[in-house]
Amino acid sequence: MFSHSAARVLKSSSALGAFGARRTMATAPQKVPMSRHEPNKYINYQRIEDNLEVVRKRLSRPLTLSEKILYGHLDNAAEQDIQRGVSYLQLRPDRVVCQDATAQMALLQFMSAGIPEVAVPSSVHCDHLIL
Repeated sequence: MFSHSAARVLKSSSALGAFGARRTMATAPQKVPMSRHEPNKYINYQRIEDNLEVVRKRLSRPLTLSEKILYGHLDNAAEQDIQRGVSYLQLRPDRVVCQDATAQMALLQFMSAGIPEVAVPSSVHCDHLIL
């Protein structure tokens, strides 16, 4: 299921977790491609870990899974205003997932403008077929 190095990290993380040490992501030391179609674009796990460390210190409490996902992608974690239900977050997503005809039109506009690629890897997901 896991590679040998990932399994070692998982084992050591869970063993340390029992003694109060903070767990880390199992894939952090490896370069992980976005997809098999984009082998040269990688997820920056170190940036996510660094952001979470800054936010944990600022909030002085454990983070929920949703907070880890959002705060891990902050543009500037040290200076971002992070008040729940109040702040507008400045995010740097790893991938943008778009839906149906709206996304297709946006990507066609990029192509017609002569832009060779978008700033962030993007996917278009269709929930039905249009003929």
